[in-house]
Amino acid sequence: MAGTTLKSATGWNNNGNGTDAIGFSALPAGYRNTDGTFYHAGTLGYWWSATESGSGYAYFRDMSSDLANVYEINYGKGGGFSARCVR
Repeated sequence: MAGTTLKSATGWNNNGNGTDAIGFSALPAGYRNTDGTFYHAGTLGYWWSATESGSGYAYFRDMSSDLANVYEINYGKGGGFSARCVR
């Protein structure tokens, strides 16, 4: 599954580590809520995509220590997710 291939080989809770087969090394940083509180570090990873959904929303990718998939979700831009710069 895509999540397993993208996840780092260490750092994920609940035996959720991946293989990092393509060198993305996704780590579960969790997210920052709009009130500034951080949640789910070690268990979930969220990354903004470059695709907007209107002026206040954008898509992000989500990975969990319990699942091997990557999900796409639309969310308000006030959330604090990780960003990955690719050259």
